[in-house]
Amino acid sequence: FVATFDLDKAGSDTLAVITHRNPLSGQPSLTATAPVRSTNEPGFFAVDALLGFGANQSATKDSPTSGAPTKTAVILFDTSLSMQWEKLERSYQALETLLHALKPEDKFNLILFNNQVQPFQQSPVAADSNNVQHALDFVRASRLRGGTDLEKALQEALRESGASGGNPYLVLLSDGGATEGLIKNAKLAATYEADWKRLPEASRPKTYIFGVGDDANLPLLKLLAREDGVLENVLSTEPIEFKLNSFLSKIGRSPVGQLAVTVSPESAVDAVYPLQDAAFAGSEAAWVGRYQKPAQEVGFSVHGVRDGTPVSMSSKANLPSESAEHPQLPRLWARARVDALLEKIEREGEDAASIEEIIRLSRQYKFVTPYTSFLAVPRALLRPRVIRPGDPVIRVKTDPAIVSVVALFPFGLVKPLRYLHGEDTWQTRFLVPTDLADGTYPVRLVMRDRSGQTYREVKTFVIASKSPTVQIKLPKTRYSRGETVDLKVLASQNTRTLVARLEGAAPVSLHWDAKLNANTGELFIPEQMIPGSYHLTVTAEDIAHNMGSQGVDIEIVP
Repeated sequence: FVATFDLDKAGSDTLAVITHRNPLSGQPSLTATAPVRSTNEPGFFAVDALLGFGANQSATKDSPTSGAPTKTAVILFDTSLSMQWEKLERSYQALETLLHALKPEDKFNLILFNNQVQPFQQSPVAADSNNVQHALDFVRASRLRGGTDLEKALQEALRESGASGGNPYLVLLSDGGATEGLIKNAKLAATYEADWKRLPEASRPKTYIFGVGDDANLPLLKLLAREDGVLENVLSTEPIEFKLNSFLSKIGRSPVGQLAVTVSPESAVDAVYPLQDAAFAGSEAAWVGRYQKPAQEVGFSVHGVRDGTPVSMSSKANLPSESAEHPQLPRLWARARVDALLEKIEREGEDAASIEEIIRLSRQYKFVTPYTSFLAVPRALLRPRVIRPGDPVIRVKTDPAIVSVVALFPFGLVKPLRYLHGEDTWQTRFLVPTDLADGTYPVRLVMRDRSGQTYREVKTFVIASKSPTVQIKLPKTRYSRGETVDLKVLASQNTRTLVARLEGAAPVSLHWDAKLNANTGELFIPEQMIPGSYHLTVTAEDIAHNMGSQGVDIEIVP
């Protein structure tokens, strides 16, 4: 679900501190030689800062770039073979929405990359409707091919950013899976950081990354986004609209810079970690930390730079000797600590002390890391659950102890699955017979663990071959430039997403309105649209990725 909220201006730029401490440890291990239960366990705290809009109090979540300066967006679009199917669809949707969101006075360039780079233009051009349409045509005329030389693509984007003037943004649409050039995460991120810092400060682009796919290389993308940027990623099973709109709303804005928390006295706490990589005006920033001894009237301060102006807030709180409130804090801190250690290993390589601490914390607080696993009765999670005839991929998520998976399909096919280390998933390609009727079918999974023990599970999948139907209802078919088209669309019950598209206008996602008993949305016709006849198309996609659409002709007049 999605929750929306409005920022209370009176409560902005405020700080809150919450704490938890249970001085008694849990039950000692039954296997310990001399089990001892500690009576002096550390306490934990969280600092939450609600960041207002500062001098720009007129900004809202719906118009975050009001009065914002012009910008230059250098967009890297991954066209390697790893971007097949839903990855390509989602990255193209992100690109299309981004280009239409740019103002005509903004500039952009589009760089397609696989093992080579192919720029749309030699330098950034105005983001008018003509250039935007030609850029989209440029993408549609391209083909997926080859591996991924992300190093070469990033170097080209930095070159263009350095020559573009002020306020540059580097936007990467990719799964981050480098296969050529530098492929080690740490080396690739370090090279990008060094190249980025060599640019004059005003020419350093904000690095905004939209990762797509279940196998997105998030450790690398997270490191790249540290260069004054933002990372958002969307999985194959997630609706894209909310995360995409959140991501795009930040382009043209700057994160609160140099954001940090300080504690006085500093010795009162240790091991403090942020819970976010970047925070923007109008949002919340949070940190978690640990303390060893109770203390009174400890000072907490948060400071940063918002839109070029210093921002600070402070509060005092007691660190109690015992507090049962907020029991989630110890595990939240442990997860943040492990994430910091994993990033350290990503950058600097493995060391025994870090690995030992990761294993200890993950076992104590019961979460999985690359160095730990928890074996109960091995279970399997089948994806996708809903498929269409001919769909060639099935994926199975299992317990880490499983070393072999074989699928027995109801139509007589027996397929061993291959383990994908980067995704922690078993996968096989197969073809569902096209004459198989729609319905629910079982698939038997035979799994074997490291000790040779065999487990059997039956999962089900649904065959859905019928495309969703779409019916567009418009109050009229003649519109003026600058007018809004009120869309009302009926679609099949199994529809997952509905998107309306009109050449020269930004695509619009439609959502269910229970009062009107229809899917609704508003499509804005830009002032610069050329008068004439246009074809408005609404495309529906169901959970099995079947597509259906309907179009209507409309006339646009001056």
